[in-house]
Amino acid sequence: MRRRALVALLFAALALGAGLRLGDTALRHRSEKRSVALVSEMVASGDWLIPHLDGVPHLQKPPLFYWAGALATELVGTPGPLGVRLVSALAGLALAASVFAWAGRALGPDHALACTVALAAMAQFWISARLGTADMLLVAFTTAALFAFERGRVGALAALVALAFLTKATAALLDVFAPVAVWLAMQRRLRAALQPNVLAWAALAAAAGLWWYAAALALVPEAPARLREFFFVPLGAGHSDLASDHYHPVWWYLPRLLGASAPAVVLLPFVIRDGWRSRFWRDAPALRFAATSALALFVAWSIVPQKGRHYLLPILPFFALLAGDSALRLWRGARRA
Repeated sequence: MRRRALVALLFAALALGAGLRLGDTALRHRSEKRSVALVSEMVASGDWLIPHLDGVPHLQKPPLFYWAGALATELVGTPGPLGVRLVSALAGLALAASVFAWAGRALGPDHALACTVALAAMAQFWISARLGTADMLLVAFTTAALFAFERGRVGALAALVALAFLTKATAALLDVFAPVAVWLAMQRRLRAALQPNVLAWAALAAAAGLWWYAAALALVPEAPARLREFFFVPLGAGHSDLASDHYHPVWWYLPRLLGASAPAVVLLPFVIRDGWRSRFWRDAPALRFAATSALALFVAWSIVPQKGRHYLLPILPFFALLAGDSALRLWRGARRA
């Protein structure tokens, strides 16, 4: 009962922190302003298939986040930032629930609490959970997808990859497949990706993720040129006046990861110590997978020319698993002393 009360209190605090006065602050972020404008136009026009911005088809990103924002706006009955921010707040709670469930299943109930608290002690988690952009929804899907992969649930992995792709296209593929590829290579199991059932699920995921692009190509005359431009922008191979084209050197994320994960980053020395002592968490597969995923994502996004602080968000759930484990070790050690 005591643990259940703590869990209820933790998630109540998360909900309060994510939702308190959510629609009151002014729009300052360029991407959030664009999201609000797109959703407002979608709700006003009733055309939900192809998002429009000032009457022009907007094909920079797939529309799942805009659909969710439009639905939330219809439900709250208030135009403006509240609808899109509500999607991010709910996605933040879903991300916390994924970390809680992952830690609980793989490590135990005490870890579930510790790792979720560690996630809540990271600045970028709160920034993205209260910002009306697609980033938190994307990371909720990609983290759940990697959870499904670690549990061996190929069907759930395929469905979540499709949803992530419909949220942010190529960024979703990198967030999922960089950790998966590195993990399979470490396990010498790359051939597992070519099994017939895996390929069948991959084909279904591709169809589910790409159908909107087929519709856009059929309905929007300028779609081929626009999609060819936008599809590779996150990988540094395209440019657009609508895109957040911020190109930085490979080391740009090093100091920013410390800020994004603060104040939980104070546990980083203990995480490194525990990883060294355990030979990279040799006897804890879930923690080894978390460390592998965090490193793979950090290296992958560091190599990609286009960079933004929000691209660090998918690393945080995995660091939370490691930081929560180290915090629990410190707590138990202090109690024994």
